[in-house]
Amino acid sequence: MIIIGVLITVVIDENSVMQRLKLEMQIRDLKEQIADYNGQYERDQAKLKDLRRNPHAITKIARERYFMKADDEDIFVLSDDITPVSTNETAK
Repeated sequence: MIIIGVLITVVIDENSVMQRLKLEMQIRDLKEQIADYNGQYERDQAKLKDLRRNPHAITKIARERYFMKADDEDIFVLSDDITPVSTNETAK
């Protein structure tokens, strides 16, 4: 009878030790995710504060991400995305 009671509380029952261990692991993972999201939030808040205070930060982002320029500037985009042409295609 004792063996059946222990078996029920350790394995079978919905409040079993196995279920509790699974939930504890899930809680730990969720706490890690919360910490990651809080860190990302703090970094984003710092960037936003910098953008609000510094007008040069906005122009820097516009230049780097969107290739915007002043009237007296030229932009040169250097990229490694160009695929080489094979010798069969150049002969055509």
